[in-house]
Order: sequence, then structure tokens, then C-alpha cells
Amino acid sequence: MEPKGPDDGQVHKVPMTSAQPARDRTALAWPWGLVAIGVMALAWVGIYLIWNGVVFLFN
Repeated sequence: MEPKGPDDGQVHKVPMTSAQPARDRTALAWPWGLVAIGVMALAWVGIYLIWNGVVFLFN
């Protein structure tokens, strides 16, 4: 069986799309790694304070 047209047997390239236009992005790029470290530090402080509160109540 032969191809009917010149494009039948060819692989078509899909146009690449950009992730997001530059104007839609926020003006300030957040350092998400530092934000995550800060959240984890606050969680550790909270756990420490809750643990000390429990120990204080049962002593």
C-alpha cells in the first residue's frame, strides 16, 4: 500500500509551547527553598514547645 499524499508517511513536528508568558509571572521571584526551610524550622519550634508543654503538665 502506497501513501496517498506527500504527508502521509511523514512524522509531523509538534510546536513547542512556552511554560508561561513573562508578563503573567510575578514581579518578585520567591526563594522557595528558603521558604521551605523556614516552614520546617517553625514546625520544629512548634513541636518543641508542645512537647515541653506536655512534659510540664505531667511533672
